[in-house]
Amino acid sequence: MASVAVEAGTSVQIEDFMNFPYLKIATGEVKAPPLKPLLLRTSSVEIYVGSLLEKCDKDRDGFVSLEELTAFIKSNEQVNPSSGPLTPIIVNNYQRFDQNQDNKLDFEEFVEMITNDGFLKDFTNLGNRYVKFLVVPVCRKQRINKVQLQRMHTITGMYENEVKFKPTDIGMILLSLIQIILFYSNYKEPLIFKHDKRHEVWRYMTYMFTHNSQLHLLCNVLIQLLVGLPLEMVHSWRVLIIYSAGIVGGSLFQSVVYPGDDLAGGSPGVYSIFTAHIATVVMNWREMSQPVVQFIIFVTFFIFDTLYNYIAYRNQGNISYISHLGGAICGLLVGVNILRNLRETRVEKIIWWISVVLYIGLMTTFICLEVSLNVFKVRGP
Repeated sequence: MASVAVEAGTSVQIEDFMNFPYLKIATGEVKAPPLKPLLLRTSSVEIYVGSLLEKCDKDRDGFVSLEELTAFIKSNEQVNPSSGPLTPIIVNNYQRFDQNQDNKLDFEEFVEMITNDGFLKDFTNLGNRYVKFLVVPVCRKQRINKVQLQRMHTITGMYENEVKFKPTDIGMILLSLIQIILFYSNYKEPLIFKHDKRHEVWRYMTYMFTHNSQLHLLCNVLIQLLVGLPLEMVHSWRVLIIYSAGIVGGSLFQSVVYPGDDLAGGSPGVYSIFTAHIATVVMNWREMSQPVVQFIIFVTFFIFDTLYNYIAYRNQGNISYISHLGGAICGLLVGVNILRNLRETRVEKIIWWISVVLYIGLMTTFICLEVSLNVFKVRGP
């Protein structure tokens, strides 16, 4: 079977898939047969289609009924499940691929349907959302015209599909409630981080429950709910760990750089949530609908609201920009380490190890500096 060599990194969109047998390559347009026979031979496609079948198969019997397929397609085409226009098209496709006429689609029949160009023409939103091909040349040194499907699991929008509220996703809500209760009960003294009480090690964490003003509290609570809660819907308990890491990092940065200052407020944890978004964008780049936009937004915020403010203002007034910076750095590194990576690549593994080494090195350095420069001095004679 003849096929074509395509320039490395070429992204084949769904429109190209529909309009085979023509693909643009470096030397011009070359005639090629449809990719469907090749798709069915790739293990990555079977893994991917298996994940789709699992989403369709609500009763977990290993088959897809007409009702399950209808609900799945209407959900992905973003129409009301009770709407009628799509139903005849769905029924027609279902009957066409139900080869043994048993009124249910098994795995092989489901693969045939999902990879069929006619099916994807009927449901363009599903096609554009879930089918994105990256083809690379193989046997480049040999004069062999061949195409290899490298990443069928480049699934735009897969990350957004994971954003669903679960009863267990209440970490940010509970944290905010505790902060509000403690603020209005004026319970602050045993929790705030004080430079002359460093031996009370819980203060490196518990200062996150204290705030200096209503505005301080309101800003942190709003960001925790508006930014932290969506992150928690995907990554669950990991967000609280990142928040805690940001809190500890913020207190260490503050105490080492400004050893005579006290610290209150959950702002370092809040900044760790912002940079955790950068981490999840980097580690789930191919699975997000608009990774570039999200990356630019959160990186810009980090540069101007954290890095620039510290360089320009240091610690002026009641704002500890150094603790914000410490929380942000820890949130980024810990986020890369523990947040869910929906489809891990080799590059992402390298980034993961770099983050592990940097975080361990950073924390070890600051803990040693804190103990040697400050803790022993406080408890000394």
